[in-house]
Amino acid sequence: MKLADKVQASLCDQEWDDEMTLDEENQTSSVSFFFTIKNQSFKVWLETDEKRDMLKIYFYAPFNALSNKLTDCAILFNHINTCSNWGSISCKDEKGAIRWRHSIDFEGTDPSIATIDNAFHVGANLFEHWFEEITSVALTQTTAKEIIAQCNATSEPEDIEEFDVNIVPKGCQLASKTVH
Repeated sequence: MKLADKVQASLCDQEWDDEMTLDEENQTSSVSFFFTIKNQSFKVWLETDEKRDMLKIYFYAPFNALSNKLTDCAILFNHINTCSNWGSISCKDEKGAIRWRHSIDFEGTDPSIATIDNAFHVGANLFEHWFEEITSVALTQTTAKEIIAQCNATSEPEDIEEFDVNIVPKGCQLASKTVH
């Protein structure tokens, strides 16, 4: 399976021992492992769908949002999603499971290992960048409104040219590229 082979090559490129599990009948594959961000173990799930040429990447936070903080998390996550270029972060369920996910359609392309590595690291970078804000809103009495106001207060006004594809909304920053 072509895409599964590329994902496996990406894992090997990172010098990880994890192996893709193949389902030949459904033409899918998957692998899960833990990835450390800010000294916390995030569960990662990678899944390929060969029929659709799709790669799906999921990161699960090592904690759930408190039940009374789900609305605040939704507000913060909407802000984060507005600031980020790829994927989306959300509370997956009423139990407060925090998940970032991204689906990539590779139809008609031959993705490089670097492309797959970069797609993976976007999720890691998002959690790295927003970790304190996410934990504050999900686990304490801090509100999303307070965090967003802090972000807006610390951001620099930018000269934005018309049609600039690299516009970053006020209070947002692009995640840095990580090369491993």
